[in-house]
Amino acid sequence: MKVPDLSQRTDSLRSYLESLVKDFLFDELSPQYLKSRGMEFLEGVPLPFEARDMVAFREGGLDVSKLADNMAVTIGANVRFPHVRAYVRFFAKYFDEKLIGVLCAKASENLAKREFRRSCAYSRAALLLDGESEQAMFSYACCCREWYLSMEDEDFEELIAILKKEASDYFEYTVMAHPDFAPAYYYLGFVYLNAGQYAKADIVWKRFLALCDPSKDEAAEIKEQLEKLAEPVKIEAGINKLLSGQIREGLEALEPYADSPYSNWWPLHYYLASAYMELGHAPEAIEGFRRVLQLEPSNLDSIKALADIYASLGDPVNEEKYRKKYAIVEENLKGQK
Repeated sequence: MKVPDLSQRTDSLRSYLESLVKDFLFDELSPQYLKSRGMEFLEGVPLPFEARDMVAFREGGLDVSKLADNMAVTIGANVRFPHVRAYVRFFAKYFDEKLIGVLCAKASENLAKREFRRSCAYSRAALLLDGESEQAMFSYACCCREWYLSMEDEDFEELIAILKKEASDYFEYTVMAHPDFAPAYYYLGFVYLNAGQYAKADIVWKRFLALCDPSKDEAAEIKEQLEKLAEPVKIEAGINKLLSGQIREGLEALEPYADSPYSNWWPLHYYLASAYMELGHAPEAIEGFRRVLQLEPSNLDSIKALADIYASLGDPVNEEKYRKKYAIVEENLKGQK
């Protein structure tokens, strides 16, 4: 599978980066000036300047490095900017292949200052120069990861979701294009762990250990994580059996965990209860869904399941109880959005 071109992907992050260019003044250089510098390809192309750049230009000429920086921020903020190709051609004229490293270094510098938007813009600009650059892909993934981690306790659900997807995608693209790049496996394992994809985390962390220096602290950390994953991986395998229709096999795998240290994990009880419901074991299903609601009171699927079970048992009192509960919880959840 080929790594998708950044400029062809859905860019949900653009609206959060556009503020970076709001103070730029876009102006064209005269054909005479461009010809004298061998930059005819920029004729008719608006270039991004800050007000102080215009003053400096009138007094001493074009600051190529400053203009390149403005260009990088512009196309990084909007990867579908109409003049991306002209800007990239400008980069090729004045800079060598080390420019990607320079842009990623700028991304890192801004990340350290918690200037997350500018950090993302620089790494995205690097990706427009080389969409399969190990350095650029990893830089962008890390920028997105650090940005959403900085907001975990704040009310930015939509932006956090966008950043999590970008980070996940680009860590995956990095290992796909550069299968021996250990750091990407390290972070990708945490992406999978936080998404409850324990088997995937187990696989990529084992790959990380095969690639990394065993004397590093990260190696010891991941070995400890893998020990903790042993049982969750088995639970996930049991759930997958249930989802594939192997109900009895799935129950056999999951039932031992109902009274284990994992008994406070509500999805475990939800899947067990769903399996009991599928088999027509109403008492066990009711007990399981009630356990879910003790741990996750707003779980609408469990509330509805209880109402449906009581309806099938001919118990209108409890059916009505859970129908009303469903309506109340649903309304409350809508009000929180």
